[in-house]
Amino acid sequence: MKSKLLLFSIIAVGLILRVLFINSSPPALYGDELTITLDIYSILKTGHDQLGNFLPLTFNMSAGRPAGYVYGSIPFVAIFGPTAIGVKALSILSGLGIIVLLYLLGTKLFSEKVGLLSAVIGAVSPWEISLSRVGFETHFALFLALFGIYLFILARQKAILYIFSAFCFGLTVHTYLTYKVAILLFLPLILWYQNGFIKLSQKNKKYFLSGIVVFAILVSLSFSQTFLAGSENRFFNINIFSQSSIKSKIVQKINFERQITKLPESLAKYFHNKPVEYTKVFIENYLQNFSIDFLILHGDRNPRHNMATMGGIYFVELFLIFIGLVTSWSKGRRKLLFLVFWLLLAPIPTAIVDSPHALRSAFMLPPLILLSAIGLAAVFNCKNKLLTGLILLLFAVQFIFFIQKLYFLAPKEYSNFWSYSAKLASEIVKNSQNEFTYIILSDRIDNIEFAYPVYAKIDPSIVINQNKKKTLLSGNKLKRFDNVYIGYIPETQVEKFIDSLEGSVLYIGTASDKRFLTDPETINGLDGLEALVLKKRL
Repeated sequence: MKSKLLLFSIIAVGLILRVLFINSSPPALYGDELTITLDIYSILKTGHDQLGNFLPLTFNMSAGRPAGYVYGSIPFVAIFGPTAIGVKALSILSGLGIIVLLYLLGTKLFSEKVGLLSAVIGAVSPWEISLSRVGFETHFALFLALFGIYLFILARQKAILYIFSAFCFGLTVHTYLTYKVAILLFLPLILWYQNGFIKLSQKNKKYFLSGIVVFAILVSLSFSQTFLAGSENRFFNINIFSQSSIKSKIVQKINFERQITKLPESLAKYFHNKPVEYTKVFIENYLQNFSIDFLILHGDRNPRHNMATMGGIYFVELFLIFIGLVTSWSKGRRKLLFLVFWLLLAPIPTAIVDSPHALRSAFMLPPLILLSAIGLAAVFNCKNKLLTGLILLLFAVQFIFFIQKLYFLAPKEYSNFWSYSAKLASEIVKNSQNEFTYIILSDRIDNIEFAYPVYAKIDPSIVINQNKKKTLLSGNKLKRFDNVYIGYIPETQVEKFIDSLEGSVLYIGTASDKRFLTDPETINGLDGLEALVLKKRL
């Protein structure tokens, strides 16, 4: 009962940290959240995505998005509407589910103390909190993967759980791109931990083979979407083998080295070639995932992924992970190796794409937290009050710095990363729509073509129609929502375009439009910089 009360308290704290100021930190929805919201709302209302495709498994508005997060969020958008909480609810609940699963895994693998400490660290983790407060597909995928792992371990006692575990793993690959690789790499490891494929299939043949069939069907469906429906076009465009800058740099390096080497040409090609150079790029990317800069100091330096622009774990956790590795080596070597190899496998998909990335590398987080919890449990067990007090003090200090930046600084400092100007423009339109014959929104405002339909809660059928065929206005093709028009107008032609319209006009553009307009009004963003330019003609 005491453990249950403690776990409930930890979950309550985790929930508060994840929903506190959720509408102001971050201050707006960013591009992917906006397109996800439009697709969810459109599926809910019409059965079609925003491009008019019926119940797709790949959403093409964002270079081929897997379907998991969209369909998983439908109940929440049905309750809360196309709002911030509607699109983030699944991610918030995933965070709470991950806290519970960390407790269950820590308890199952090690002890209840390790389980409770894993839940505590997960509840206050900068990486986990940042993932929870945004509608990130990777966060739901992480929850599904972790749930699948826990069910697979439990299936040793209750074999039917192999089917449910396979279902979780299969849904994971339909949710975020890097898990298509990560799960396939991870399965041999968990099979090894559970004593291998042959023993499992012989002991629990019916359920184990049924799980394989379920997983194979879901994975086949996912990979068919990848190659036939363009599910991962973005992955194919940004991986290290397709990036033109990396290609060019490698070709130049190889040609230069082959020209100046003293080796005969017949031998030089074995030392200076693309496989060697791409291997170096991959290894460099991979090792950066374990760097102090990524894990402790700055993360991946993207304020959307780690809003406080701090590392994913606290500095004190490095010390705890070391203690955990040392103290657990003689007690449960197989369990420890399972966590270590999990940690080593997790960044491989990220390294194929690019340098460390808090979303693509999120599968690293559970083993890091579990190892930290093992170390913290060892510190508590040694009953050294000075050491224990110092560890807790360091945790508290770093946590306070993280919280103050997350809630009070980052929302203003990094507002431009969250398409805040699009939200601001949408609010202006809402307050002014009845005052003008035409309201023109320039698509130079970051993500405005997705933001306005979301914030204005435009009927999805209208969005679909405008995505299929834009409206012609004074020679320009624009998306039309009542008297609001969104699209591209050359900066130098804005004044002329406004003059060509009959009736009152409100034009809303970016600060770059200012120099081409007569007597424009400017509006600042949360960071104090000019965010929007308004031109009114009554």
